[in-house]
Amino acid sequence: MFGISLRKTRLTFIIGVILIVNIFCLLSISLQNVMTWRYSSSQLYLTAMSRDESIFNTTLNPAVQLKLQNMKNDLNDSKFTNGDMFPAHRIGGYIMIDPDLCRRSDVLDIIVVVHTAPANLARRQRIRDTFGNEANFLPFHVRVAFLLGRTENRTLERMLWFEHATYNDTVMGDFLDDYHNLSLKGVMGYRWASQYCVNSKFVLKIDDDVIINMYKLLYSFYSHMSGKRKSIFCNLWYKNTMPILRTGKWKVEPHVFSKHKTYPYDYCSGFVVIMTTDLMGPMYQAAMTTPFFWIDDVYLFGMLPNVVGGVTYYNYALDKNMTLKENLATECTKTQGPRCPIFASIVNDKNYTSLWNTIKEIYASSSWHVDNKLVT
Repeated sequence: MFGISLRKTRLTFIIGVILIVNIFCLLSISLQNVMTWRYSSSQLYLTAMSRDESIFNTTLNPAVQLKLQNMKNDLNDSKFTNGDMFPAHRIGGYIMIDPDLCRRSDVLDIIVVVHTAPANLARRQRIRDTFGNEANFLPFHVRVAFLLGRTENRTLERMLWFEHATYNDTVMGDFLDDYHNLSLKGVMGYRWASQYCVNSKFVLKIDDDVIINMYKLLYSFYSHMSGKRKSIFCNLWYKNTMPILRTGKWKVEPHVFSKHKTYPYDYCSGFVVIMTTDLMGPMYQAAMTTPFFWIDDVYLFGMLPNVVGGVTYYNYALDKNMTLKENLATECTKTQGPRCPIFASIVNDKNYTSLWNTIKEIYASSSWHVDNKLVT
Protein backbone atom coordinates (compact mmCIF):
# COMPACT_ATOMS: atom_id res chain seq x y z
CA MET A 1 0.00 0.00 0.00
CA PHE A 2 2.84 2.36 0.90
CA GLY A 3 4.56 1.62 -2.45
CA ILE A 4 1.37 2.29 -4.40
CA SER A 5 0.81 5.55 -2.50
CA LEU A 6 4.40 6.62 -3.19
CA ARG A 7 4.05 5.85 -6.91
CA LYS A 8 0.81 7.94 -7.02
CA THR A 9 2.56 10.80 -5.25
CA ARG A 10 5.46 10.66 -7.71
CA LEU A 11 3.05 10.51 -10.66
CA THR A 12 1.09 13.50 -9.34
CA PHE A 13 4.33 15.42 -8.84
CA ILE A 14 5.55 14.62 -12.37
CA ILE A 15 2.20 15.67 -13.90
CA GLY A 16 2.32 18.88 -11.90
CA VAL A 17 5.84 19.65 -13.10
CA ILE A 18 4.83 18.96 -16.71
CA LEU A 19 1.81 21.28 -16.40
CA ILE A 20 3.92 24.06 -14.88
CA VAL A 21 6.54 23.72 -17.63
CA ASN A 22 3.84 23.79 -20.33
CA ILE A 23 2.17 26.84 -18.83
CA PHE A 24 5.56 28.59 -18.59
CA CYS A 25 6.31 27.76 -22.23
CA LEU A 26 2.91 29.01 -23.37
CA LEU A 27 3.35 32.25 -21.44
CA SER A 28 6.84 32.69 -22.87
CA ILE A 29 5.57 32.11 -26.42
CA SER A 30 2.66 34.54 -25.88
CA LEU A 31 4.98 37.19 -24.45
CA GLN A 32 7.40 36.67 -27.31
CA ASN A 33 4.56 37.05 -29.85
CA VAL A 34 3.34 40.25 -28.21
CA MET A 35 6.85 41.70 -28.08
CA THR A 36 7.47 40.69 -31.70
CA TRP A 37 4.14 42.23 -32.75
CA ARG A 38 4.87 45.44 -30.86
CA TYR A 39 8.36 45.60 -32.37
CA SER A 40 6.95 45.05 -35.87
CA SER A 41 4.29 47.69 -35.27
CA SER A 42 6.95 50.10 -34.03
CA GLN A 43 9.12 49.42 -37.09
CA LEU A 44 6.13 49.97 -39.40
CA TYR A 45 5.44 53.26 -37.64
CA LEU A 46 9.07 54.46 -37.76
CA THR A 47 9.41 53.55 -41.44
CA ALA A 48 6.16 55.34 -42.31
CA MET A 49 7.11 58.38 -40.22
CA SER A 50 10.48 58.61 -41.95
CA ARG A 51 8.73 58.53 -45.33
CA ASP A 52 6.14 61.10 -44.29
CA GLU A 53 8.75 63.47 -42.85
CA SER A 54 10.75 63.26 -46.06
CA ILE A 55 7.65 63.95 -48.14
CA PHE A 56 6.82 67.03 -46.11
CA ASN A 57 10.38 68.25 -45.64
CA THR A 58 9.99 70.93 -48.29
CA THR A 59 9.80 74.69 -48.10
CA LEU A 60 6.26 75.89 -47.52
CA ASN A 61 5.04 78.42 -50.03
CA PRO A 62 4.44 81.96 -48.74
CA ALA A 63 0.63 81.64 -48.86
CA VAL A 64 0.69 78.57 -46.60
CA GLN A 65 3.20 80.21 -44.27
CA LEU A 66 0.87 83.19 -43.90
CA LYS A 67 -2.09 80.91 -43.11
CA LEU A 68 -0.08 79.09 -40.45
CA GLN A 69 1.17 82.29 -38.86
CA ASN A 70 -2.38 83.66 -38.68
CA MET A 71 -3.54 80.43 -37.03
CA LYS A 72 -0.76 80.59 -34.46
CA ASN A 73 -1.69 84.18 -33.69
CA ASP A 74 -5.38 83.28 -33.40
CA LEU A 75 -4.75 80.31 -31.10
CA ASN A 76 -2.31 82.29 -28.93
CA ASP A 77 -1.73 79.27 -26.70
CA SER A 78 1.54 79.56 -24.78
CA LYS A 79 1.08 76.24 -22.93
CA PHE A 80 2.24 74.35 -26.01
CA THR A 81 5.92 74.26 -26.81
CA ASN A 82 7.11 73.89 -30.39
CA GLY A 83 7.42 70.14 -29.84
CA ASP A 84 3.83 69.45 -28.84
CA MET A 85 2.08 72.24 -30.69
CA PHE A 86 1.49 70.04 -33.74
CA PRO A 87 -0.75 66.94 -33.48
CA ALA A 88 1.24 64.90 -36.00
CA HIS A 89 4.17 65.04 -33.55
CA ARG A 90 2.03 64.04 -30.54
CA ILE A 91 0.16 60.91 -31.60
CA GLY A 92 3.10 58.51 -31.28
CA GLY A 93 3.16 55.00 -32.71
CA TYR A 94 0.41 52.42 -33.06
CA ILE A 95 -0.30 50.20 -30.07
CA MET A 96 -2.91 48.14 -31.98
CA ILE A 97 -3.12 47.85 -35.74
CA ASP A 98 -3.79 45.36 -38.53
CA PRO A 99 -1.87 46.64 -41.57
CA ASP A 100 -3.89 44.36 -43.88
CA LEU A 101 -7.40 45.45 -42.85
CA CYS A 102 -8.00 47.29 -46.13
CA ARG A 103 -5.64 45.23 -48.27
CA ARG A 104 -7.77 42.10 -48.14
CA SER A 105 -9.62 43.55 -51.13
CA ASP A 106 -7.92 45.05 -54.16
CA VAL A 107 -10.28 48.02 -54.09
CA LEU A 108 -12.59 49.30 -51.36
CA ASP A 109 -15.51 51.61 -51.97
CA ILE A 110 -15.66 52.97 -48.40
CA ILE A 111 -13.57 52.58 -45.27
CA VAL A 112 -15.69 53.58 -42.28
CA VAL A 113 -13.45 55.17 -39.65
CA VAL A 114 -15.22 55.29 -36.29
CA HIS A 115 -14.12 57.60 -33.47
CA THR A 116 -14.94 55.52 -30.40
CA ALA A 117 -14.16 55.49 -26.68
CA PRO A 118 -12.42 52.41 -25.23
CA ALA A 119 -15.37 51.46 -23.01
CA ASN A 120 -17.91 51.48 -25.88
CA LEU A 121 -17.53 47.81 -26.79
CA ALA A 122 -21.27 47.28 -27.39
CA ARG A 123 -21.45 50.18 -29.85
CA ARG A 124 -18.53 48.79 -31.82
CA GLN A 125 -20.12 45.36 -31.95
CA ARG A 126 -23.45 46.61 -33.26
CA ILE A 127 -21.65 48.49 -36.05
CA ARG A 128 -19.80 45.30 -37.02
CA ASP A 129 -23.12 43.45 -37.13
CA THR A 130 -25.03 46.06 -39.15
CA PHE A 131 -23.77 48.72 -41.55
CA GLY A 132 -20.15 47.70 -41.01
CA ASN A 133 -20.84 44.17 -42.28
CA GLU A 134 -19.65 44.05 -45.89
CA ALA A 135 -21.76 40.95 -46.63
CA ASN A 136 -24.88 43.13 -46.49
CA PHE A 137 -23.78 45.36 -49.38
CA LEU A 138 -21.99 43.25 -51.98
CA PRO A 139 -20.91 43.87 -54.71
CA PHE A 140 -19.76 47.05 -52.92
CA HIS A 141 -16.76 46.59 -50.66
CA VAL A 142 -16.93 48.19 -47.22
CA ARG A 143 -14.60 47.94 -44.22
CA VAL A 144 -14.73 49.43 -40.74
CA ALA A 145 -11.91 50.55 -38.43
CA PHE A 146 -12.32 51.79 -34.87
CA LEU A 147 -9.94 54.51 -33.65
CA LEU A 148 -8.92 54.51 -29.98
CA GLY A 149 -6.43 56.07 -27.64
CA ARG A 150 -4.88 54.45 -24.57
CA THR A 151 -6.86 53.70 -21.43
CA GLU A 152 -5.47 53.72 -17.90
CA ASN A 153 -7.97 51.03 -16.86
CA ARG A 154 -5.99 47.76 -16.92
CA THR A 155 -9.09 45.52 -16.94
CA LEU A 156 -10.48 47.42 -19.91
CA GLU A 157 -7.09 47.29 -21.62
CA ARG A 158 -7.14 43.46 -21.45
CA MET A 159 -10.65 43.46 -22.91
CA LEU A 160 -9.44 45.70 -25.76
CA TRP A 161 -6.58 43.33 -26.56
CA PHE A 162 -9.04 40.43 -26.67
CA GLU A 163 -11.34 42.48 -28.94
CA HIS A 164 -8.44 43.28 -31.24
CA ALA A 165 -7.32 39.65 -31.38
CA THR A 166 -10.89 38.64 -32.26
CA TYR A 167 -11.73 41.21 -34.94
CA ASN A 168 -8.45 42.92 -35.97
CA ASP A 169 -10.31 46.15 -36.69
CA THR A 170 -9.16 48.44 -33.86
CA VAL A 171 -6.44 51.06 -34.34
CA MET A 172 -5.01 52.37 -31.07
CA GLY A 173 -2.62 55.30 -30.88
CA ASP A 174 -0.11 56.04 -28.15
CA PHE A 175 -2.02 58.92 -26.53
CA LEU A 176 -4.61 59.03 -23.77
CA ASP A 177 -8.18 58.60 -25.02
CA ASP A 178 -9.75 61.82 -23.80
CA TYR A 179 -12.43 64.19 -25.03
CA HIS A 180 -9.86 66.95 -25.49
CA ASN A 181 -7.67 64.61 -27.58
CA LEU A 182 -10.21 63.99 -30.36
CA SER A 183 -8.15 66.11 -32.77
CA LEU A 184 -5.20 63.78 -32.11
CA LYS A 185 -7.41 60.77 -32.83
CA GLY A 186 -8.53 62.29 -36.12
CA VAL A 187 -4.95 63.04 -37.21
CA MET A 188 -4.00 59.46 -36.38
CA GLY A 189 -6.89 58.37 -38.61
CA TYR A 190 -5.56 60.49 -41.47
CA ARG A 191 -2.11 58.97 -41.04
CA TRP A 192 -3.45 55.41 -40.83
CA ALA A 193 -5.65 55.78 -43.91
CA SER A 194 -2.79 57.32 -45.91
CA GLN A 195 -0.48 54.46 -44.93
CA TYR A 196 -2.72 51.41 -45.00
CA CYS A 197 -5.95 52.22 -46.83
CA VAL A 198 -5.04 54.02 -50.05
CA ASN A 199 -7.01 51.41 -52.01
CA SER A 200 -10.29 52.84 -50.66
CA LYS A 201 -12.11 55.40 -52.76
CA PHE A 202 -13.69 57.18 -49.79
CA VAL A 203 -13.15 57.56 -46.05
CA LEU A 204 -16.34 57.88 -44.00
CA LYS A 205 -15.61 59.31 -40.54
CA ILE A 206 -18.36 58.87 -37.97
CA ASP A 207 -18.85 58.86 -34.21
CA ASP A 208 -19.88 55.59 -32.58
CA ASP A 209 -23.40 56.81 -31.73
CA VAL A 210 -24.26 57.23 -35.43
CA ILE A 211 -26.26 54.86 -37.61
CA ILE A 212 -25.61 54.83 -41.36
CA ASN A 213 -28.13 53.73 -43.96
CA MET A 214 -25.34 52.21 -46.02
CA TYR A 215 -27.79 51.08 -48.68
CA LYS A 216 -28.85 54.67 -49.26
CA LEU A 217 -25.28 55.95 -49.20
CA LEU A 218 -24.02 53.40 -51.70
CA TYR A 219 -26.96 53.33 -54.10
CA SER A 220 -27.94 57.00 -54.01
CA PHE A 221 -25.00 59.21 -53.00
CA TYR A 222 -22.07 57.15 -54.26
CA SER A 223 -22.65 58.07 -57.89
CA HIS A 224 -22.66 61.78 -56.95
CA MET A 225 -19.37 61.45 -55.05
CA SER A 226 -17.57 59.29 -57.62
CA GLY A 227 -14.86 60.83 -59.76
CA LYS A 228 -14.23 63.79 -57.46
CA ARG A 229 -10.84 64.61 -55.95
CA LYS A 230 -9.78 66.55 -52.86
CA SER A 231 -13.42 66.69 -51.81
CA ILE A 232 -15.33 66.63 -48.52
CA PHE A 233 -19.04 65.79 -48.19
CA CYS A 234 -20.64 66.89 -44.93
CA ASN A 235 -23.01 69.26 -43.20
CA LEU A 236 -21.07 72.44 -43.91
CA TRP A 237 -20.76 75.46 -41.66
CA TYR A 238 -19.58 78.36 -43.78
CA LYS A 239 -16.78 80.57 -42.47
CA ASN A 240 -17.77 83.52 -40.32
CA THR A 241 -21.23 82.07 -39.59
CA MET A 242 -20.70 79.73 -36.59
CA PRO A 243 -20.29 81.59 -33.27
CA ILE A 244 -17.27 80.85 -31.09
CA LEU A 245 -18.77 79.83 -27.75
CA ARG A 246 -17.18 81.19 -24.57
CA THR A 247 -19.23 79.08 -22.14
CA GLY A 248 -20.52 75.51 -21.91
CA LYS A 249 -19.29 72.25 -23.41
CA TRP A 250 -17.62 73.90 -26.40
CA LYS A 251 -16.09 76.74 -24.40
CA VAL A 252 -13.12 78.44 -26.05
CA GLU A 253 -10.90 80.46 -23.72
CA PRO A 254 -11.04 84.26 -24.20
CA HIS A 255 -7.42 84.50 -25.37
CA VAL A 256 -8.05 81.98 -28.18
CA PHE A 257 -9.55 83.48 -31.35
CA SER A 258 -9.76 86.67 -29.31
CA LYS A 259 -10.23 88.83 -32.41
CA HIS A 260 -13.06 86.67 -33.76
CA LYS A 261 -16.70 86.14 -32.81
CA THR A 262 -17.16 83.41 -35.44
CA TYR A 263 -14.85 80.71 -36.80
CA PRO A 264 -12.90 82.07 -39.79
CA TYR A 265 -12.97 78.75 -41.71
CA ASP A 266 -15.46 76.59 -43.54
CA TYR A 267 -15.76 73.39 -41.52
CA CYS A 268 -17.96 70.31 -41.04
CA SER A 269 -20.25 68.89 -38.40
CA GLY A 270 -17.92 66.10 -37.41
CA PHE A 271 -20.39 63.34 -36.57
CA VAL A 272 -20.56 62.27 -40.24
CA VAL A 273 -17.94 63.34 -42.80
CA ILE A 274 -17.07 61.68 -46.11
CA MET A 275 -13.71 62.46 -47.72
CA THR A 276 -11.94 61.37 -50.87
CA THR A 277 -8.95 59.25 -49.91
CA ASP A 278 -6.50 61.44 -51.81
CA LEU A 279 -6.91 63.98 -48.98
CA MET A 280 -5.62 61.67 -46.26
CA GLY A 281 -1.90 62.18 -46.90
CA PRO A 282 -2.08 65.97 -47.37
CA MET A 283 -4.28 66.38 -44.26
CA TYR A 284 -1.85 64.39 -42.13
CA GLN A 285 1.11 66.32 -43.54
CA ALA A 286 -0.70 69.59 -42.79
CA ALA A 287 -1.00 68.47 -39.15
CA MET A 288 2.80 68.54 -38.95
CA THR A 289 2.74 72.33 -39.13
CA THR A 290 -0.81 73.35 -38.16
CA PRO A 291 -1.04 74.24 -34.45
CA PHE A 292 -3.31 72.14 -32.26
CA PHE A 293 -6.91 73.16 -31.54
CA TRP A 294 -8.95 70.82 -29.33
CA ILE A 295 -12.36 71.21 -31.02
CA ASP A 296 -11.97 68.45 -33.58
CA ASP A 297 -14.70 69.52 -36.00
CA VAL A 298 -12.94 72.85 -36.53
CA TYR A 299 -9.41 71.44 -36.58
CA LEU A 300 -9.87 68.27 -38.67
CA PHE A 301 -12.42 69.55 -41.18
CA GLY A 302 -11.69 73.28 -41.22
CA MET A 303 -8.16 74.28 -40.30
CA LEU A 304 -6.35 71.35 -41.94
CA PRO A 305 -8.26 71.58 -45.27
CA ASN A 306 -7.60 75.33 -45.21
CA VAL A 307 -3.86 74.69 -44.97
CA VAL A 308 -3.97 71.97 -47.65
CA GLY A 309 -5.80 74.31 -50.03
CA GLY A 310 -7.84 73.48 -53.11
CA VAL A 311 -10.36 71.39 -51.13
CA THR A 312 -13.97 71.37 -52.39
CA TYR A 313 -16.82 71.01 -49.90
CA TYR A 314 -20.21 69.53 -50.84
CA ASN A 315 -23.00 70.34 -48.42
CA TYR A 316 -24.94 67.25 -47.35
CA ALA A 317 -27.18 69.38 -45.19
CA LEU A 318 -28.38 68.80 -41.65
CA ASP A 319 -31.99 67.54 -41.48
CA LYS A 320 -31.94 66.93 -45.24
CA ASN A 321 -29.26 64.26 -45.75
CA MET A 322 -28.13 63.67 -42.15
CA THR A 323 -29.63 64.54 -38.80
CA LEU A 324 -29.09 64.76 -35.06
CA LYS A 325 -32.78 63.88 -34.57
CA GLU A 326 -33.37 60.15 -34.69
CA ASN A 327 -37.16 60.66 -34.73
CA LEU A 328 -36.79 62.56 -38.00
CA ALA A 329 -34.68 59.79 -39.51
CA THR A 330 -37.09 57.10 -38.33
CA GLU A 331 -40.18 58.88 -39.64
CA CYS A 332 -38.53 59.68 -42.98
CA THR A 333 -37.36 56.08 -43.43
CA LYS A 334 -40.74 54.58 -42.54
CA THR A 335 -42.83 56.95 -44.70
CA GLN A 336 -40.57 57.41 -47.73
CA GLY A 337 -38.69 54.13 -47.78
CA PRO A 338 -35.75 54.08 -50.25
CA ARG A 339 -36.56 57.64 -51.31
CA CYS A 340 -35.89 59.08 -47.86
CA PRO A 341 -32.89 61.40 -48.44
CA ILE A 342 -31.46 60.93 -44.92
CA PHE A 343 -28.60 58.44 -44.80
CA ALA A 344 -27.14 59.16 -41.34
CA SER A 345 -28.42 59.95 -37.86
CA ILE A 346 -27.37 60.12 -34.26
CA VAL A 347 -29.32 57.39 -32.48
CA ASN A 348 -30.06 56.51 -28.88
CA ASP A 349 -28.59 53.16 -27.85
CA LYS A 350 -32.00 51.69 -26.96
CA ASN A 351 -33.46 52.58 -30.38
CA TYR A 352 -30.56 51.49 -32.57
CA THR A 353 -31.73 47.95 -33.31
CA SER A 354 -35.27 49.07 -34.12
CA LEU A 355 -34.09 51.69 -36.62
CA TRP A 356 -31.62 49.31 -38.25
CA ASN A 357 -34.30 46.62 -38.63
CA THR A 358 -36.58 49.18 -40.27
CA ILE A 359 -33.84 50.09 -42.74
CA LYS A 360 -32.92 46.48 -43.49
CA GLU A 361 -36.54 45.38 -43.99
CA ILE A 362 -37.09 48.12 -46.58
CA TYR A 363 -34.05 47.14 -48.61
CA ALA A 364 -34.75 43.42 -48.27
CA SER A 365 -38.28 43.77 -49.64
CA SER A 366 -39.20 42.70 -53.16
CA SER A 367 -40.61 46.17 -53.90
CA TRP A 368 -37.10 47.63 -53.83
CA HIS A 369 -35.31 46.56 -56.99
CA VAL A 370 -32.56 47.71 -59.34
CA ASP A 371 -34.74 50.23 -61.17
CA ASN A 372 -35.19 52.40 -58.07
CA LYS A 373 -31.81 51.86 -56.46
CA LEU A 374 -30.26 54.91 -58.05
CA VAL A 375 -32.57 57.46 -56.52
CA THR A 376 -31.21 60.84 -55.42
